[in-house]
Amino acid sequence: MVRMVRKAQVDSSDVARVRQWIERYTGYMAAADPERVTVTSWMEAYGAYGRVYWMIDAPSLAALDEFLERLPTKDGYREILKAGSELFVSGQTSDQLLKEV
Repeated sequence: MVRMVRKAQVDSSDVARVRQWIERYTGYMAAADPERVTVTSWMEAYGAYGRVYWMIDAPSLAALDEFLERLPTKDGYREILKAGSELFVSGQTSDQLLKEV
């Protein structure tokens, strides 16, 4: 089992619009390969305002890589990213890979 943690910093005070976009983005990824990959979204409750995390769980690194390589080839995914591009701080998104012990 591997888990990728994607972190992004919100750059908008329009909380309703941000939450709607997060739900759309997470829902799209969660529906892309529900048999092998699980995608959930989280927001910090304490700490820095507007820090969002996505947890992407896959059975193996190969399955995760295949999933991540396939997403950008879809028009729907690219449209969602474009719609959310102004909602987050540019250059403040990062990915981290965790391996189960």
